Amino acid sequence: MRRITAALLAMLLLAGCAAAVAAGGSASDPLLTQSYIINTYIPETVTQADKEIQAGLGKVYDDALKELKAQAELYQARANALAGEGGGYAASFTEQRFKRGDIITLDTGSSGILLAGSATISYSSGGVVDMTTAADIASSAAMTAQHRYLAAENTMCQLTITSDTAVLAPQGFYSVVKSSATDYNELANALKEMGLFKGGDTAYGDGLMLEKTPTRIEGLIMFLRLLGEEGAALATTEPCPFVDVPEWCQSYVTYAYAKGYTKGVGADSPELYFAPYVTITAGEYMTFVLRALGYQDSGESPDFQWDSALLRSLELGCITDGEYKLMVEEPFLRAQVAYVSYYALDAKMKSGGTLLSYLASTGTLDSAEVNQVRSNVATERIA
Repeated sequence: MRRITAALLAMLLLAGCAAAVAAGGSASDPLLTQSYIINTYIPETVTQADKEIQAGLGKVYDDALKELKAQAELYQARANALAGEGGGYAASFTEQRFKRGDIITLDTGSSGILLAGSATISYSSGGVVDMTTAADIASSAAMTAQHRYLAAENTMCQLTITSDTAVLAPQGFYSVVKSSATDYNELANALKEMGLFKGGDTAYGDGLMLEKTPTRIEGLIMFLRLLGEEGAALATTEPCPFVDVPEWCQSYVTYAYAKGYTKGVGADSPELYFAPYVTITAGEYMTFVLRALGYQDSGESPDFQWDSALLRSLELGCITDGEYKLMVEEPFLRAQVAYVSYYALDAKMKSGGTLLSYLASTGTLDSAEVNQVRSNVATERIA
């Protein structure tokens, strides 16, 4: 700055000298007088130099202030983000379960990998890079599962969950602001603590696989658990009557068939097929739930028809208006299986009492333990 100021002053002095020569002399007397130099030339030159210096310094100051202000705003945004309801620092990718509307904010240099579900990326300045494809990502873009996204320099990016549930692994500095949406993760974990929802062999998300569509075999197993008969099913050693059931679940299907709980599919075929991996619908799962509650869809005087199980569940008070609307209009995933099963514990049995009281009476569940688990559940039921 001193070199710039000195050079600027020298230039101004030269310019001032030229101006003074032009102003201080005349054709008859071209020499400058001492009085003119002291009283006019030097004061005007210094004044002009000061104006130019101040203008130059003002621009430097304004530019520096603008940059500092931008940095301050960025640091404040980071501080606010890291003061959210969760988050912190993860030295390596740490998977967590999230719900619809949750916002995970990544700081500069932090990364995120979506393992299941859906989410979008947004940011107001800076940039985000898909490290898997080495591509710049536009704000509001949807995340691709199994891709690593990096918040670039001077970037605060938000990952917003757009599915009912999701599994996402942040790395680095991050924060979480939770939404008020239904927490299917919480309900599934509560059922898992009760021993009613055990998940699968997926390596992430606690194996709950809440983002996947449920299958017939999964629905049947949940039905047997709600009946309190999983132990009896697992003890079955009779050969499986169905030709398409894998070994790991044959005892479940064999038991259910012997009890009359399922008849399989393709009745016109000489061989019996169960179709274990065919997707089960909301209505089909509610058929299982109603049966667990003691209602029959066969015999001389059935309580409901299998193809109207959803509506009948609403009429019987097993589900609410909001839940009925949800199951009719939205995809039915394992997340919803967990939701329905959790609140089925409060549903009235045909013979009286609740499903929970029935399971407690059979020794399947311990009421005190269940109540303790449920006391930690903050999610409210959809009205």
